[in-house]
Amino acid sequence: GHDGGGVDRHLFGLYVASVGLGYDSEFLKSALKMPWTLSTSQTPQKQTNRWNPDKEDAMYVSPGGGFGPVADDGYGVSYMFPNDKEIFFHVSSKKSTGVTDTQRFIKNIKQSLADVKKVFEGYLAEQEAEKAKAAKK
Repeated sequence: GHDGGGVDRHLFGLYVASVGLGYDSEFLKSALKMPWTLSTSQTPQKQTNRWNPDKEDAMYVSPGGGFGPVADDGYGVSYMFPNDKEIFFHVSSKKSTGVTDTQRFIKNIKQSLADVKKVFEGYLAEQEAEKAKAAKK
């Protein structure tokens, strides 16, 4: 689903549980101290059932807002699913580091989405071919 949960939250939850149970986890302590060069968060569009941007008022869908990176050599990525056909991204980084490149990052997101689309299209084509083959029997 589009619930916005991230890996850092899951690691933090495990850490809190381990502390509560009196279990000392060096792995979790180490993982939570690592620098997070990629900070992501979802901006939910549908926070109420009173408005459905899929059907009515679709032209009023907002791409939301973004935020900066949490590390100097990182990226801040806000994303939103306003409906079942669109995804909005806000990508930011600091030019001053010379390490990050927001345009390259966006290009890689686009390529990744195109690659995933090809995988699904291939799968769907295989399913249709199997159905057609089964129908001939």
